[in-house]
Amino acid sequence: MKQNMVIRQNPWLPVLLAALTLPMGACAVFNVRYRSWDRDIERDGDGVALFALPYTLGEGDTALLLVHGFGDSPQVWSKLAPELAERGYTVRAMRLPGWGEPPAVKRTVSREQGFEAIESEIEALREEHEQVVVLAHSMGGALTSWLAVHDRLDTDALVLYAPMFDISDERSPVLSTRQWFEVGDRILPRRMLVESLFPDHARVHPPRPRTLRDPFVPNHIYRLLYQTMDELREADARMDFPVHLVLPGEDRVVRNDTAKAWFEALTAPVKTLHIEEPAGHVLPLDINFSREADRIHLWIQRNVMQNTTHSPSQQHD
Repeated sequence: MKQNMVIRQNPWLPVLLAALTLPMGACAVFNVRYRSWDRDIERDGDGVALFALPYTLGEGDTALLLVHGFGDSPQVWSKLAPELAERGYTVRAMRLPGWGEPPAVKRTVSREQGFEAIESEIEALREEHEQVVVLAHSMGGALTSWLAVHDRLDTDALVLYAPMFDISDERSPVLSTRQWFEVGDRILPRRMLVESLFPDHARVHPPRPRTLRDPFVPNHIYRLLYQTMDELREADARMDFPVHLVLPGEDRVVRNDTAKAWFEALTAPVKTLHIEEPAGHVLPLDINFSREADRIHLWIQRNVMQNTTHSPSQQHD
């Protein structure tokens, strides 16, 4: 009786209790699910999941640096990278800091570490290659674009696959994805491990098993991601090298319309757009790999290898 009276006098009490107990319950559930997932993951001596290890394929004067996205790893390039290497490139699939590593490491990761890792990979490739071209998917596209508009991306060209400039609401129940982020940012501990419950958004090839993805992310990573997208929205979309944008016909992870608007506003010596109609968000694994490698090879030959001065142009294929 007293308890009911307290609740009537304090109508926000249930909300406050839920705000305190729900995060603790979710934290416990995600930790249990993480341990279950982790039992099936093989790791090297440094604790990095074997599926997430970086790799280098091929030999060529031009190097391609492949940058993966959110909750992912170099594995997302496992089908396209060999095709590109066969066309005469040195192909380097890097791993962004924290991804594929245990939660204790992920919780220490900063956005600057990601930026510096990309810069370091490019610097190493520059030492032995005449040209370096960056290919980036999803969150990797946001990070590389941020570096580019801040004059920190030392590349001869940039290829973006479904870049994460804004997150779609199509898989977000009740609230928008940003609203969920804002709620979580207020009530969830920054170090709390949050699980992405969604599979790959693939429309052509089967989604990967969870043992080939990294779905557990500390809450603070979401804050860094939204910070990057917001800063990109405010930045002058200008790049001093050719840019090629590849979008799927349908994307339930990021917003195609935001990427298209960014592309229209972009100032670059050459900018080209390709829509891969059958594909979903996980483009590097949901595309005709041989045909895509041919397209990228031809695009590089035209816009990088010729090393000519371009007048501003925009092309759609």
